[in-house]
Amino acid sequence: MNTINILDSFKLDDLNESTSISSKTNFADKNFVSELKTALDNISQLQIQTNNEAKAFEMGDANISLNEVMVNMQKSSVSLQFGIQVRNKLVAAYQEIMNMNV
Repeated sequence: MNTINILDSFKLDDLNESTSISSKTNFADKNFVSELKTALDNISQLQIQTNNEAKAFEMGDANISLNEVMVNMQKSSVSLQFGIQVRNKLVAAYQEIMNMNV
């Protein structure tokens, strides 16, 4: 699991396709909530994996090097920041929709 996998889970390729009926049904078949949950689970698993790796390094595990721990901590941090930005965009979109006049 890495940041690229997380980014792939947020792809919106279906929005770039033509507006034919088939592309609309393909997009409708995908459940946004499940995609978002999968991405959040990936972020969570990356955080857990990184914390476990850091603890193992601190305990003196010879199979884990400092540079691996540091790189994975940065990947974890970037993925968390990405998740926060996505959440902020979703909240902003929700607030904008709620403020629309009907």
